[in-house]
Amino acid sequence: MQKLVNMIKLVLFDLDGTLLKSTEIIMDAFVITFEKYFKDVELDQKTLTSFLGHTLFETFGLYIQEDQNMDELVNFYRNTSEKLMQNVTAYPNAKALMEKLQSKNIMIGVVTSKMNQVAREHLSLIGLNDYVTHLVGYEDVVNHKPHKEPIEKGLSLYNVKAEEAVYVGDHENDMVAAKSAGVISCAVSYSHRLKEMLAVMPDYVVDDLLQIEDIV
Repeated sequence: MQKLVNMIKLVLFDLDGTLLKSTEIIMDAFVITFEKYFKDVELDQKTLTSFLGHTLFETFGLYIQEDQNMDELVNFYRNTSEKLMQNVTAYPNAKALMEKLQSKNIMIGVVTSKMNQVAREHLSLIGLNDYVTHLVGYEDVVNHKPHKEPIEKGLSLYNVKAEEAVYVGDHENDMVAAKSAGVISCAVSYSHRLKEMLAVMPDYVVDDLLQIEDIV
């Protein structure tokens, strides 16, 4: 793995499925929500994984009927997810990586489609919130991944050039956004969307978060 010596000043992370071991929780919350609001829709694994990496409004927008209320759907999902999320954990070596990055004076940020406050709460649950100086959440941008705006917003918060940053994610939307923004793209191989990510040809693929130290 080629090392980008003295070049990287910032590592930006996606949250769910990258730092937060929450993919199964997210899919479980979708199953519960669909059982309540979309009883006739059969959810297989392929469909469930296709929901990952999108905003709730995009996902529910594919199924909502005229007599249904989007805010009610989203709130039910979020409340369900929050109950399930109380026992969430971080992926192995997430904290160890944060400490390594800090020791090298590399800044750490998060760019997620989750609401900012909720994302902060989840980072606190896994003991990583104190490492993250800035967080770009759902309400902080107009356009969401795969658009480059969230990552460009992250770069601006740290006053860092695109070529000085890495974005780490678990979804093809993460890789597309990273490439569009001109940052170095890094995929995690433990993703449910690995095949789709590899099709986008990320700059790096890691099996363990601690391997990111070898890049920076």
